[in-house]
Amino acid sequence: MRTVSHSSLLPCWRRFAVLAALLGAAFLLPPAPLEWSRNAIAGGEYWRLVTGHWVHMGPYHLLLNLGGLLITGMLFTRHPPLLLWAGFLIVSPVVVSGGLLVFVPELAWYRGFSGCLHGLVVFTAMHNLVKEKRWSLMILGVVAAKLALETVVSPITGENSPIGGVVIPQSHWLGAVTGLAAGIAVGISNRLPRNVRE
Repeated sequence: MRTVSHSSLLPCWRRFAVLAALLGAAFLLPPAPLEWSRNAIAGGEYWRLVTGHWVHMGPYHLLLNLGGLLITGMLFTRHPPLLLWAGFLIVSPVVVSGGLLVFVPELAWYRGFSGCLHGLVVFTAMHNLVKEKRWSLMILGVVAAKLALETVVSPITGENSPIGGVVIPQSHWLGAVTGLAAGIAVGISNRLPRNVRE
């Protein structure tokens, strides 16, 4: 049975609260100059590689991602160290954005945190793989099933009116793969002798 130490969760809840506040603050900014835009990025507006994941298509879209963030915090009793956690949230938007540029050439613009959120779930599950193997594998399996279902369903359903646009399942895949790669890299690094790491 998984037990939760409330005192150990407090620092993690602070980081999730700060992230939620940042997403909420970004929602108040005009999204057009910040969204992921293929043409604008090609024109040199490289900040969009990061900021495109912080703006949303509407309040419902933001609430969905905040809900996903809350669930991510509740799914695990252990989270990556703050430096690794924050580092992942800095790197993953750039990797997902680069993947969208390369693998989804028909995509003109994009807004939303869901790709990074999928990556954060996978990254955290990988972090817990040694000490909570069964639970982590279960979460990874659920994420994989969700991604497979989205790949089949999204092209059929098309525009998702509640969020004000089309779901881009490729961003979820790219985020999840980024989280998997980051988890593997950190795991390998942790197993290296200290003198090799330094």
